[in-house]
Amino acid sequence: MRLTWSDVSEWVDAAHRIDRRRLSEARNRALGAHAAALSREFIKRETDVPSLEAAIHFLKYGPPGLARPPKGARADHPTTPVIMDLMNRLAVLKRRDEMGAGDNWTAMIGGSDAYSA
Repeated sequence: MRLTWSDVSEWVDAAHRIDRRRLSEARNRALGAHAAALSREFIKRETDVPSLEAAIHFLKYGPPGLARPPKGARADHPTTPVIMDLMNRLAVLKRRDEMGAGDNWTAMIGGSDAYSA
């Protein structure tokens, strides 16, 4: 079954659907491929803080095949840059709520991308 999504919340829902499949090597491969499919450009478009937090939690503490490995094996793991991109986007959105767009925003963040859809 092919799963599609249009935002991070739907990506998390699709990950849950994959996780509910029967335990197998194919399921684990599907979870790994699903994690890799969450691209930087896709993450940069997300504007919903709870969705980003859910994706971060799932990638950090989720099922084997999707979750990051234990400490010491994370540096070259494919989930590491995805988690970092999610955390960076979350930080941008949280700063947006603390500091409105304007000259300070541009100086600190480099643009108004938190407001882009």
